[in-house]
Amino acid sequence: MLFNEVLSLIKPGEETQNEEGFPVPGQDTSRDVFANEKSIRGNEFYMAAQSGYTLETTFEVHSLDYEGETVVEYESKRYRVVRTYDRKQEEITELICRAYGSELIS
Repeated sequence: MLFNEVLSLIKPGEETQNEEGFPVPGQDTSRDVFANEKSIRGNEFYMAAQSGYTLETTFEVHSLDYEGETVVEYESKRYRVVRTYDRKQEEITELICRAYGSELIS
């Protein structure tokens, strides 16, 4: 299995408060890992649509490379990790993603 795509796993920084009590956004941390891009399985696509979400893509990464990041950047586009699936026997984690910032479909 080739892992020939490079994507960035991003962990958003924790928001803090300044002296006046106003929120201050935290610093995001990012790191690049090798991955495979896959399409969404048909059944999962339709089940998500029934719940009001549009899933866009799936990425396979080595399980050792994934540390619970919630945002992925690939080819200058950001995705939010909706769900993960750990294939323990193969030591691969699938990241099922939707477009970053997309909300429920009305």
